[in-house]
Amino acid sequence: MKLLLVKHSKVNHNADQKPKDWELSDEGLARCDQLAKHLASYAPKQIFSSAMPKAQQTATHVVNALGDLPVVSNALLNEHSRESNAPYVSDADFRARVQTLFAQPKTAVYGDESAYTALKRFSEGIQFVVQNVDPNENVVVVAHGTVITLFVAQHNTIDAYDFWGKLSLPSIVALDMPDMTLDFVIEDAGVAPEK
Repeated sequence: MKLLLVKHSKVNHNADQKPKDWELSDEGLARCDQLAKHLASYAPKQIFSSAMPKAQQTATHVVNALGDLPVVSNALLNEHSRESNAPYVSDADFRARVQTLFAQPKTAVYGDESAYTALKRFSEGIQFVVQNVDPNENVVVVAHGTVITLFVAQHNTIDAYDFWGKLSLPSIVALDMPDMTLDFVIEDAGVAPEK
């Protein structure tokens, strides 16, 4: 069975809000329709989500397109915490900070958590999810690029920063359970699936 880790859809960037409070843009909502088409063949019975609005909105929009499945939110699935020392910065500066985060995983170099701490929390969330579903079901988790990348890198040999940089809004990373081996990546799941 597959663990499908979904990076949330496109957001409205608002310098007056903390990124954890950002919501999906109109384009982000529209891209969720294509995301749902990618996920439909995996027949999820429910979708798990981080507790952050952009992930919850992505999950809610997808389940409405798939037939009104339940959405289960869990704060353990939230993005790497960047509340106290991560002001709104340019895209280039943000990318540089994330690169430093991956390079120094045991130090809180960007935000409130080290990469190691964020990975430990997210892994606990994934473990909770996997233990509470039928082992014959594919599992869909809507979360965030940094924690998804950290989790994939823990179980597979990848260049974390390069992998993170290729994930669009939304994207899908499929892992084979139970060993979490990387199966495939849909870098841009906001476009129609190939026929």
